[in-house]
Amino acid sequence: MKKIKFLILFIVLTSCNQYLGTVDPDYTPTNEVTEIFSNVQNDTNTSEVKFGDIIFPDFINPSLSINNLKIDKIINTDKNSVATLINDKLFLSKDKNIYVIDINSDNIFEYKLNLNKDEKIIHFFSHIDDVYLFTNRSQIFVINGQIVEEVADYGVFTNITPIILDDFIMIFSVFGDIYEIKLLDNSITKIDNLNSKSGISIKSNIFEDQKNKYYLYNTGTLVTLAKNNYEHYNNYILEDLNILSSLGVYNDLLDSPFSYNEYLYLLDRSGKIAVYNPVLSDILWELDINETIVSYLFSKDGYLILMTFDKILIISNQGNIINSYTHNKKSPISIFSIKGNIHLISEEGISKLNIYDKSEESFYKNKFTSNLDIYYLDQNIYLKDDKSLFKLSE
Repeated sequence: MKKIKFLILFIVLTSCNQYLGTVDPDYTPTNEVTEIFSNVQNDTNTSEVKFGDIIFPDFINPSLSINNLKIDKIINTDKNSVATLINDKLFLSKDKNIYVIDINSDNIFEYKLNLNKDEKIIHFFSHIDDVYLFTNRSQIFVINGQIVEEVADYGVFTNITPIILDDFIMIFSVFGDIYEIKLLDNSITKIDNLNSKSGISIKSNIFEDQKNKYYLYNTGTLVTLAKNNYEHYNNYILEDLNILSSLGVYNDLLDSPFSYNEYLYLLDRSGKIAVYNPVLSDILWELDINETIVSYLFSKDGYLILMTFDKILIISNQGNIINSYTHNKKSPISIFSIKGNIHLISEEGISKLNIYDKSEESFYKNKFTSNLDIYYLDQNIYLKDDKSLFKLSE
């Protein structure tokens, strides 16, 4: 009896072509996404392209040339320290102190501030011939000779870096209120309120195209300002992109969108990339590398360089992955480029990579924390983490 049942089952399976289900007549299996992902799984080198000078996220002086790095510790910092390069000086905060470092001589001058218990400096900026500092309680101070003088105290709580615009600055409260502070008379005016989405506060860059300036209030909220009058307005770039996108929702942007050939590049930390024209509602191309994007660079020739937790990818302005390099750094933090050479910063040091030969040309050992910022000015490069400020030189 068992043999008869088995024979019947075998005949049924054979007649069904070993598939016990239905197939829609208009269904055509595709492997397009698999092909995109497979490009990222193994190292490729379809083109030894020279990607050119880097323009985003920071412009690097094309004449900058460092062949053999030397990492010098300049001064101790802390997790709340901020720094800015202005003219030939680096301004650094630490607790309630300010340090002014001459980049030519490395001489350091110290100022002490009288701040409230939970108050901290969040930004330095210059206006006319003076250097100002701005705190998370919206106090403004000016460095005047050998002393630091209070300019104004507005009492607006903020954790967002202000936007500096000609003779005024724009600040954002923790509740999404937008204020305009005029530097000529120190008056303050509330001008709007953000319809903010959920997201994480980050150190956002300010990028622009022909008509607008773009800035992230948080990773899910994009602020757009008109360039002609700095008016804030809602143009729903993220919302419109998410309606049109075939890759899912963009809600965790790595940085403000930057413009290239009239299209905005939007990079989502999850690995989604959109090249989008918000005026035409046109997506030139999209790509999902299916890996977390840790850091990025973009060149004047239209090449996007991405670093993930285990790879560096070079993507053309048509959305093709033309080179991928597998790195072995356990804790990658950021990348930068000097004369077309990619340098990878990890918690263990800096690696100079040859992505075409798939090799590490040099490794410079140094301990860094994950909260790292890079500053460029002429022939100078500084790195600041939660513990120290470093200078890179030959």
